[in-house]
Amino acid sequence: MNALRTLLVLILSWAACPGVADAPQPTDEALTLAACHGRYSAVLEHAWLMQDDTEVAARLRRDLFAAMLDALTRDGSDGPALEGALLNFRLTEKQATIHLLTTARFGTDPRRARHAATLLGRQLDACDRLVMRRLALGS
Repeated sequence: MNALRTLLVLILSWAACPGVADAPQPTDEALTLAACHGRYSAVLEHAWLMQDDTEVAARLRRDLFAAMLDALTRDGSDGPALEGALLNFRLTEKQATIHLLTTARFGTDPRRARHAATLLGRQLDACDRLVMRRLALGS
């Protein structure tokens, strides 16, 4: 009975909290830029650890997406809740990219390693297309 009462109090407390349901949600554009920032942060870290020659390019792209995200959210009218949501999303994307990089580079199953490399390539290409629009000839 105590567990049921505790659960009921928690539900009622959550429902009574002002602002919980009204917390600002990041826009799709902000989430996309945060995802790309997180992905290139992971690529930069991986390049640095592996002493790869792509470190400079990864740093430039990461900084570009950070600047674009900052420009999009600069007014700060939505406050720290929005910043926290974007930070959480960016870090989640970074961890997912680290997992893909690790699987692609060190995976023992060749099929999974290929799949991870392909997925990572598609995600990074999507980020790059945000900045460098590839137009078909004659368009």
